[in-house]
Amino acid sequence: MKRTILLKTSLIALGLLVANITFAQKKGKKDDKSKYLEGKKYTVKFYEIKPTGRGKAIESVVTFRDGKVESELMDEKLKIDGATYKINLDSTYNEDETESRLLKVEGNYSKEKDEAAWDATITNYDIEGTVVQKKNGVDKKKFEFSGNEKTKK
Repeated sequence: MKRTILLKTSLIALGLLVANITFAQKKGKKDDKSKYLEGKKYTVKFYEIKPTGRGKAIESVVTFRDGKVESELMDEKLKIDGATYKINLDSTYNEDETESRLLKVEGNYSKEKDEAAWDATITNYDIEGTVVQKKNGVDKKKFEFSGNEKTKK
């Protein structure tokens, strides 16, 4: 009798432990990564890349919110709404005894025949990357951007 109760109690405890570990793994890193960027704003300069060279700098803000990366400039100029993003790399490293965080982010937008691809690298508070607009699978416009995290007042 005592053995049966002990066995049942052990099985229940083991089941709860496995359920807790499984839940922790599912919730873990993906949520942490997206929470890191969620709500962040970067003041950047966009440069259109033309066959004749790099265009003039156009200031804008790149925002990460609700799982999307967006910019007013891209919305106004290219009619690109927020692109769903994912973090491909989230790494911490030490350089000159200073800890740094490196993120590689990829965003994609698609609506009918219009597409856009975002690629960005974030190192601590700095961001740089590209936005490529495609129509029917052909590159239409390309922009490079770089800037810094917008400070909160």
